[in-house]
Amino acid sequence: MKHFLSIAVLGLLSVFMYASAAQAQQFGSREALVLVEPVKFEQEKNRVEAVGTAEAARSITIYPAVGDRVVAVYFEPGQVVEEGELLVELDARRQKVAVEQAQINLRDAQRTVERLRESHERGAVPQSELDNAVLLRDLARVELDNAKIELEDRFIRAPFEGVIGITDVEVGDRIDEQTAIATLDDRSSLLIDFKIPEAAVSLLGEGAELKVQPWRYSGQPVTAEIVEMDSRINPQTRMYRARARINNENDDFLPGTSFRTSISLAGQEFAAIPEAALSWGVNSPFVWVVEGKNAKRVEVQIEQRLAGRVLVSGNIHRDDLLIVEGVQSLRDGQPVKFDRTTLDDGGELSE
Repeated sequence: MKHFLSIAVLGLLSVFMYASAAQAQQFGSREALVLVEPVKFEQEKNRVEAVGTAEAARSITIYPAVGDRVVAVYFEPGQVVEEGELLVELDARRQKVAVEQAQINLRDAQRTVERLRESHERGAVPQSELDNAVLLRDLARVELDNAKIELEDRFIRAPFEGVIGITDVEVGDRIDEQTAIATLDDRSSLLIDFKIPEAAVSLLGEGAELKVQPWRYSGQPVTAEIVEMDSRINPQTRMYRARARINNENDDFLPGTSFRTSISLAGQEFAAIPEAALSWGVNSPFVWVVEGKNAKRVEVQIEQRLAGRVLVSGNIHRDDLLIVEGVQSLRDGQPVKFDRTTLDDGGELSE
């Protein structure tokens, strides 16, 4: 009895396996309805972010060349001053007198030279006496130039156009060469100093795009130009220092502002695959493309993940049709059917 039951069970299993194989064969030959689209290619986007600090294109602290009593302050903090504009005047009474005296001495020395030259032409005085008078005249001219410099040092002027800062100097103060008058910043453009890791130095190559955005607001990022790069990597921090310039003619940003910097560089081109079209095998991911009228499995390697799509490398060509829907039940070599209305004459998807 037991032997008979075993034979019966084996017979039923054989019938079931034959039916399953026949069904699988019938399924394998049946066309699968899929949705396709042309393969698109995109360049890999390499990106790194860093924190940078802005400084004015030209920024100085103004100090006097000499010490003396302040007699006038001609600016207000935050004012835009022109190049050469007078900012502070020091007591210059003694220097004005010195200039007048030097001018008198020079005129007297010049008259002496003219008189001796006429006498020398008549043979009344030797050449050495004329030469000595010329020397004294030249020394008087130098003395006048020196007196004028001493006088000009009492008038502190802006060395370039910019925004003047807060000052603690007031009329009546006695200042010296160590007294800071005020800061002066040329804010027409800003330099952003930032550091990136050693591994990201290649992103600063030709074609790199740098976007900066202040931490204090969430406005649109501003495009910056990389203008200075260091000669070496810091061996302690393994960081590389660079500077970028942004246009600030509208005075939108202040020196000292911290910026979030983002450097991006387009790299190698890869096939851009929608995430839904990517399948996973035992050893590697793969996609399905249409070869003739059949589905073809193509193993790929993921290079970069982007929003809603994945950049992959593999045996994929520009004129391939990528199967984006209906991939769950596909088998390699299985005939596929797709709605021709999903493709226009140029091979692009239509609405």
